Amino acid sequence: MTDKNKNKQLPGILRLLIKLFQIILYIPIQVIFIPFAIIGLIAGIYKEMVKSKKLGVSYSAGQALQYRWIMHYFETRPDPLSVSFIKYFPCESHFGLWATMGALIISQRLFGFTTRLGKLVKPGEETLDSTAGIRVLVFDKIMEKYAQEMEQIVLPGVGFDLIALEFTKGKEVKVFELDQVNTLNVKVETLKKAGIKHDWITYIPVDYANESWVDKLLEAGFDKTKKTLFLWQSVSLYLETDIVKETLGEMTDLCVDGSIIAQDFYSTAFMLGEISKIATKNMSLIEKMGEPWKFTIDMSNDPKTAVESFLRECGLKMTEYIQFGEKLDIEPFYCIVEAEKLQVLR
Repeated sequence: MTDKNKNKQLPGILRLLIKLFQIILYIPIQVIFIPFAIIGLIAGIYKEMVKSKKLGVSYSAGQALQYRWIMHYFETRPDPLSVSFIKYFPCESHFGLWATMGALIISQRLFGFTTRLGKLVKPGEETLDSTAGIRVLVFDKIMEKYAQEMEQIVLPGVGFDLIALEFTKGKEVKVFELDQVNTLNVKVETLKKAGIKHDWITYIPVDYANESWVDKLLEAGFDKTKKTLFLWQSVSLYLETDIVKETLGEMTDLCVDGSIIAQDFYSTAFMLGEISKIATKNMSLIEKMGEPWKFTIDMSNDPKTAVESFLRECGLKMTEYIQFGEKLDIEPFYCIVEAEKLQVLR
């Protein structure tokens, strides 16, 4: 594989020639892959949209898993667990992913031809095109850090993400995952088929329309006296504002001193399509799958203060704030935060 650091030190014209040569080598590989890519695309669409609907599984629940597969094969983050899981996952096609991206993967490994899928930008320089990979790494760091510090970890609406499996194995921390009944049934069945050990995690299926997730969590053994990390990733955007506030309030009530709630927020401008037409098309697709975006925060004027104010309404004090693209002159569109329970003065 071509040494990327050495390439950066080469004169501009030479780098351009190398890139041109890589493209010339890539084209015939992609041509060979075209028939496979067509078949793979059909297989992927069928499993992601048709099969998932038949199983009553959320389309968005598998998206984080898909990007972890991509990062693994484009060598930006190793994730053999997600790869093993996808091979048996009924709502995603391992063949389909390889067939559509195989030419790029092979070209990167053989002669260093890289696209945005094989690169990670520096923190603070994220754009909409480069958000997904950095988001995965930020939540990884949060999980890795608090798996050592906390006594309990709760992941509401985690979907098919395997972040807890990777970072809590062998740790003395109690882990609870909550999600829709069908989603968790499919997840646990797939873990069994893939031979992935998961016995230290407590999976809690919840019928949100008729059951209290808090009651279900307490019944499963959650201890309100222990320090806890609540990791709520890319869930709130699909909920009404009052439900987001209510849920964060419920998490706050379950927190003791030292507990942390980690969560992400999207901007209102992003949801309204003012930042990216491509993002608007993606949101339209997700809406057709029955999962429209509903909750965002107006980040047009001092985004940090806006997020901090919202969290305060939920009884939380923001302790960490990561704004994507903060170093760029672009409209704020996404952030990840950590927060702790506000101390009430008496």
